[in-house]
Amino acid sequence: MKAFNTVFGHMLAQGNPLDVLIAGDDAEAKATVSAFIKSLGLRPMDTGPLGMARWLEGTGLVMIGLGRYGAESFNFTLGVSTSA
Repeated sequence: MKAFNTVFGHMLAQGNPLDVLIAGDDAEAKATVSAFIKSLGLRPMDTGPLGMARWLEGTGLVMIGLGRYGAESFNFTLGVSTSA
């Protein structure tokens, strides 16, 4: 089970609704973690099986690069936008 590594702690502490990317192989564990994430007022976004965890790690590194160079601040989050 992988979750929360694509959310900066200080952004999480602000209490705003955020998307939390998760990955895992165990459906019951995903359901439990998703329920916990929802209880915090956040939105769990399932990225698939545990093999996706390596890509979540890479996403975290991209976020660090954005914070240092692109956004020039770590005051941002990643989110998923959907349309009908």
